[in-house]
Amino acid sequence: MDGYIRRFSYDGTLEGFLCTALAILRVKTMPDEICPDYHADAAAEYLPVRTNMAEAEYMYSLIGRRGSAEVQQMVSDLFLTDTPDMEKLLFEMIYLALRDGGKVAEDYSSEVMRRTHEAIRDLYREAQSLLVNIEFFRGPEASCAVIDPHNSVLPLIRKPLLKRMDLDDLIIFDKRHLLMLGRKGESEMLSDIRRISLTMPDTGEEAYDVLWPAVREGKLEIRFAGGAIPGRRRDYDPLWSTAC
Repeated sequence: MDGYIRRFSYDGTLEGFLCTALAILRVKTMPDEICPDYHADAAAEYLPVRTNMAEAEYMYSLIGRRGSAEVQQMVSDLFLTDTPDMEKLLFEMIYLALRDGGKVAEDYSSEVMRRTHEAIRDLYREAQSLLVNIEFFRGPEASCAVIDPHNSVLPLIRKPLLKRMDLDDLIIFDKRHLLMLGRKGESEMLSDIRRISLTMPDTGEEAYDVLWPAVREGKLEIRFAGGAIPGRRRDYDPLWSTAC
């Protein structure tokens, strides 16, 4: 196995990570590093894994069959956390589930599962806290906010934010993870704008000036980041997503 590259890169989506996990399992090696392509060390050699929806769905289904629906949910949740070496931890958790079955979901004794449970608990705590503390800039056409959460919480709090009746059209921009949640008329989106050529705003007013015109005029091509695996239990699957 010494001839194999042990560093893997992917496109930053859950689907891309699942394809990477499947590729690693197929070569039967433990990775030294898994990271999004935009975080890869330029001086190191990586094996880039291309996202394939059929393989991502197969991997997600395999986790459910060999593990459980609860383990599937833990995969989706852990992917949203900013725990150190998240991708390696997530792969190790998946490996344990495939090896030992669904019982790993209730295992608090191993270091892998202890870190997993702590990271997911912190994710939900932060999401709940942020949900009631977002401050919006009220522009003439839309309400806009900028947040800087430790974890990627927008997918978790998408629905309650988009259902707010005191707001019309809206944008919430996560400047740490470069995600944008938006509502324009009947359309809703959760988008990764990492590769969009715009100045990233720091305040709700700046988001109104910079991001809202692009949303209003349909200039953004949307790429969902956070996972959209069919059949998953979480209710935050994107309602509007197209490929960059």
